[in-house]
Amino acid sequence: MKHLAYKTKIAGLFILALVFLQGCKKNDDNPPNPDLPVMKGELELINEFNLDVSEPSGLSFGKDGTSLFTVSDNTNKVYELSFEGEIIRELEYTGTDLEGITYNPDDDVLAIVEERDRQMVILDYESGEEIERFDIDVKVGTDNKGLEGISWNSNNHAYYILNEDDPALLMIWKKTSGIISEINLNFAGDYSGIFVESNHANLWIVSDESKMLYRCDYSAKVLEQFELDFSKAEGIVVDSDQNRVYIVNDKLSKLFVYKIKK
Repeated sequence: MKHLAYKTKIAGLFILALVFLQGCKKNDDNPPNPDLPVMKGELELINEFNLDVSEPSGLSFGKDGTSLFTVSDNTNKVYELSFEGEIIRELEYTGTDLEGITYNPDDDVLAIVEERDRQMVILDYESGEEIERFDIDVKVGTDNKGLEGISWNSNNHAYYILNEDDPALLMIWKKTSGIISEINLNFAGDYSGIFVESNHANLWIVSDESKMLYRCDYSAKVLEQFELDFSKAEGIVVDSDQNRVYIVNDKLSKLFVYKIKK
C-alpha cells in the first residue's frame, strides 16, 4: 500500500509539472504585452490629383490651413498647392535634396529639411527667402537615408524631424537647444513623412517601404495602422475635423485624398 501511495504521489507531481510547463509555453507564445499596434484602421480613397510637381516629397498645411505646401526632390523647389493639387506659387528658394516641409505659425515661417546635408532651412513664408539654416547632428551610415520629414508641434513649440533609416530616428528639435530628444523607431521598413496633429496629440508617420500609414502618440508608440495601395508615400497631413488624410506620392506625382472609415 505504501508503495502504491508513493507511485501515486510521483504520478501526481509529474502531471503538475506538465501543466506548469504547458502554462509556461502558452505564456511564451502569447506574451502578456505584445508590442503590436492596438488597432488596424481603413482608409477610403475619395479623390486623387495629378501634380505638376515632379517627385513631391513632404507635405504641410499652409497658413490658416487654406493651402498645402510640398517640395520637389527633383527640382529642389518649394511649391504652394491648392487642395486639388494645382500650383498656386513656386517659391524663389532652390535647395539641395529637399525631402520635407512644415509651416511654423508661431514664427510665420516654413521649415524644410535637406537630406544629404543634414540641415534644416528656415524660409520666409511670403517671400520664400532663406532666413537661417541649422545642422541637425545625426550620425548616419548612408547618405541617402538621412533627414526625410519634418513637422511643427504647436503644443511644445518644437520641430519633429524624421531620419529615414540607418538609424531610424524621430528627433525633437528646438532652436534654443538643438535636439532635445531622440526616439529610435522600429515599427516599419523606413520612415518617409511625418505630420504632428497638435490638437489631438497624434503623430502621423508614413512608410514608403512598408506601404503603411501609422497613427502614433508623442512617444512614437503605434496606436493605429492603415495599409496603403502604393509605395513611395513621402508626405502626409491630416484634417481630423473634416476627416481627411492627404498623402503625396513621390513616384506617381499625385496627391491622394482619403477619409478614415469609422
